[in-house]
Amino acid sequence: MPRPPVPDQFDLERFFDYAIDMLCIADSRGYFVKVNRAWERVLGYPRDELLARPFVEFVHPDDRAETVAETRRLSSGSITFAYENRYQARDGSWKTIAWTCYPDPETGLMYAVARDVTADRRRDDWVDGITGIPNRRVFDETTAEELRRAHRMGVPVGIALLDVDHLRAYNQAVGHLEGDRVLRRIAETLAEQLRRAGDFLARFNGGTFGVLFPSARQTDGPRGHCEQLRRAVEELDIEFTDRDGATRRLTLSGGFVTQVPERGQPADDFIAPAAEALKRAKAQGRNRIEAA
Repeated sequence: MPRPPVPDQFDLERFFDYAIDMLCIADSRGYFVKVNRAWERVLGYPRDELLARPFVEFVHPDDRAETVAETRRLSSGSITFAYENRYQARDGSWKTIAWTCYPDPETGLMYAVARDVTADRRRDDWVDGITGIPNRRVFDETTAEELRRAHRMGVPVGIALLDVDHLRAYNQAVGHLEGDRVLRRIAETLAEQLRRAGDFLARFNGGTFGVLFPSARQTDGPRGHCEQLRRAVEELDIEFTDRDGATRRLTLSGGFVTQVPERGQPADDFIAPAAEALKRAKAQGRNRIEAA
């Protein structure tokens, strides 16, 4: 089938305007000369307003000095790759914008491709990059909130720290990329086992996971759930040969604490007994769960 004829001239104006990315041209005075429709869609301002004001006026006050410095770099002929700052939308919200900019020394104009990465950065704030589950920051915030709620209601909270046995030796034997892959697999396995509403899993640090059990029964409830998690990792049957030639298997050791929180009790103080119980599980041979 013959190819359709290629037009002698392309409608570059339409191509510019219909692009999904935010395209713009700015001058050395700090004004936009031209912006495409994507700017209106992302920020909500009409194009006339975007062109009428210095673009730094849309930038977050904390980012303005750096934005001015970056503009000067561009004016001197340097290309900008992956620069980010925050722009205020018409509704008052802040959008994180990622930039790639190319200066034209002859005209003094700057040509830029920008993208709204607000959702990505918001996700980065609470998702662990390796496992894809909530990170330590979110675990701490969620735990503090649950402790306050449990104190008001007078109900116990269970918290467990679960650590992957022999993970360091596994990384040394097969490399950190494979170690990250298996850590992600273990995180997915743990998440699949936590089916009770309110149970919360996060990466605590390294190969350690934190699990929050709201309204837990004293001792028996969290122990049963932790044993279920331990068995699930054991059943993955991830064996490897370490640097000394010994055959090892990735398993899970854990410690947990269950009690009614005290008024104003810091999360770290509440979790500390679980950390001690985890150390005891490691010392007593690994692949076991210990109560605080």
